Formats: sequence, structure tokens, C-alpha cells
Amino acid sequence: MTNFVECLTDPSLAGELWSDDRTVAVFTARPQGAVEGSVALLDLGAPDAALRYVAVPDRSAEECLTPLLRAAADAARTAGGTALRWTVEETGPGKAALELGARESAEVYRWWRRDLPAGVPGGDGAERQLPDGGGPAAFRIATEEAWYDVELAGDRALLVHDREVDSTADKLTALTAAALHILDTDHPGLTAAEVNAAPEDTELRTALERLRFTPTPSRAVEYTLPLV
Repeated sequence: MTNFVECLTDPSLAGELWSDDRTVAVFTARPQGAVEGSVALLDLGAPDAALRYVAVPDRSAEECLTPLLRAAADAARTAGGTALRWTVEETGPGKAALELGARESAEVYRWWRRDLPAGVPGGDGAERQLPDGGGPAAFRIATEEAWYDVELAGDRALLVHDREVDSTADKLTALTAAALHILDTDHPGLTAAEVNAAPEDTELRTALERLRFTPTPSRAVEYTLPLV
């Protein structure tokens, strides 16, 4: 596989694989001629050489992630980096991390799940909004301080949470209940709802526990590979 890893340093050649103005290279795997996975190497400009370089794998890169990350690590090392970090979503120890000798440095978030229909009343103070057409969300349910973009994936609903200011567990419980009520009413064929929550987000985790969500093995993990 290593022989099929290509390093692209020209944004025009990398095309949509080029992440942003911090990208210094994109590594692609082409074992059959077509791109089967890619990793973008970002230079965050951090003064600490151990925090400067981040690899961003695409979602299709799982089978070829080890050689892609190895190439990205070589490039980061040559540029003076002392560690390479990346984040992947997984249900168990990552194959690439084990093969490269990387260590888990943080849990970014974990998915929580509950069966549908939920049978909960609609939460107060939340407003349903139509999607803006620029993403995969079927609808947004929002208050002045927090919201869910709700995506439908087969028989599941993915509630992607965000908020601009702190919110209480009570308000987040009401917001989550409002999303579940809409799913029960407008999408009766769904069997489960899933929400991701950061380990330090105690308010959201409390809200999910109140509504009988339970944590799953699926989570996003940051790995760190020392380069010295």
C-alpha cells in the first residue's frame, strides 16, 4: 500500500481534498488508480512542536489509514514537528493507532442512543426551523442558546448538538425532548435517536440520562504519535 501513497502539495491538484489555508500537503491512497482514502496534513502554527501538526483523515480512509498516517508523520517530522495528532470515530482501539504505536490522548465525544418512539411531550421554548439547504440536516430544533441539526440515516436520527452560550441541564432536556417529539410525530418509522456528547459536557449528559439515552461504544478519539 505504501507504494500507492501520493503526496500532493499543490492545492489545484488536491482539489476538494485540500482542507484550508493551514493545509501543507494531502496524502492520497490510489491502490487501484482511484483515490480510496486521503489524509490532509495541517500546520496549526502552534509554538509547541508537539501541537503544531494535525492529520485529518477522510471517512473513507479506514482501510488504508496506516500508510497514509505514516507518510503524514514523515512529513511532519521533516518539518520539525515532534508529534502528529489525529481524530477518528471508532468503536474499539484503532488499527492504525496500534500499528503505528500511537497513544490515545483524548476522548472528543461519545455517541449516546435511545430507542424510538420516545413517547415524550414536546419541550417548551424550542423552535423548529427548516434546513438552509447547505447540509444534510432534515430540520433544526433550536432555542436562543442551543440547537440540534437533525439528520436522518436509514432508520436512525442523528441529533448533532451545538450551542453558543452555556445552558442548563433543564433547558437541554427540554430541547432534546422537543427533538424527540418531532421525530415521533413526523418520522414514525425511525427506531433510534443518537446524540454525541463530550465527556466534560455534564449538562448535556445529564439531559440525555434523564431522557433514557445510554452511552454506546462508538466515540471520537484523538490519538498522538510521538515523532522523536
